[in-house]
Amino acid sequence: MFDWLRRRRLSNEAKRKLLIAAARAEEAIVETHVSNILELLEILRDEVDVDRALELYMEMLPMDEHIAPTVTNRVLARHDAPGVRPATAGRYGGVFRDN
Repeated sequence: MFDWLRRRRLSNEAKRKLLIAAARAEEAIVETHVSNILELLEILRDEVDVDRALELYMEMLPMDEHIAPTVTNRVLARHDAPGVRPATAGRYGGVFRDN
């Protein structure tokens, strides 16, 4: 997909903007996985614990090995935290804003 980038020289500013856009996209992916797992935990409340929910989710939707630990940490940190609920609408808001 990015083969054309290797052949084309980009200014430092263009490279910076590309890296920022890629970082925001990855954050959106991570947050989507976290939200989905928290929602799964809420739906399956008494059926599975957090470890089993993570295991089931990652079986159904395998993710890159560098993203999985981040998703796991965020789910564990937010699970059963008071006032924290999975995002349902607007979870992509502001992800691709201009800088």
